[in-house]
Amino acid sequence: MTQLEGLVTIITGAASGLGEATARRFVRDGATVIMSDIQQKKGEAISSEIGAEFLAADVTEEKQIADLVDQALARHGRLDCMINNAGALGVVGGIATISSEDWNKTVSLLLGSVFYGMKHAARAMINQGDGCILSTTSVAGLVAMGPHAYTAAKHGVVGLTKSVASELARYGVRVNAVAPGTVPTDMTGQIYGGQEGVRETSKARNPLGRSVEAADIAGGFAYLAGPDGKNITGQILTIDAGQSACPAPNRYY
Repeated sequence: MTQLEGLVTIITGAASGLGEATARRFVRDGATVIMSDIQQKKGEAISSEIGAEFLAADVTEEKQIADLVDQALARHGRLDCMINNAGALGVVGGIATISSEDWNKTVSLLLGSVFYGMKHAARAMINQGDGCILSTTSVAGLVAMGPHAYTAAKHGVVGLTKSVASELARYGVRVNAVAPGTVPTDMTGQIYGGQEGVRETSKARNPLGRSVEAADIAGGFAYLAGPDGKNITGQILTIDAGQSACPAPNRYY
């Protein structure tokens, strides 16, 4: 498959979970992939295995995101796709108990990093007159389905995606996000007793009776980045087996 042939792509949080699956899919589809993560050894091992590049970066530090984009431009002369994916569950607990420090750290990681990624990808793509900025939100960015800070930040990603899409459309730059359901990863496994626990819970809860896998999310990103997504901007692609749109089975007969 070569639908992403030559597409210079940065993926943050690419050493595990959704980011790793997306890096593997993009390389398979012909993209030139620059993986980034704070997990340097793991990221370097995966990038070597699949034929990608790796650059370590802490997405909560704007300068490191700026440098990441600059290095991509220096190596390849352009940036076609930026995928803001890095994240973690963040602080959990009741609203009366969350500390401001933990709140700010979580929002910095889940929303501030997306702002930095969009900002520095935009300065490259505006000059090019094209490009695609994608971000990972969540079904928790659409409905109340997660911890408070996580839910608030993911809602923020949805709003920022639509706002930036409105600004950048005139430059030919598309901005979209993917909202995964509960995907079996190390992060969600913390809540459900491991990845198999996530799968079994999802199968029982989701209207389609299936678990959404990391590869499904990677496919969503590939669709939005590729030629079939050329006229899509300002949209949130929800991949959750019906979890958010039809949580309760309805029968009209």
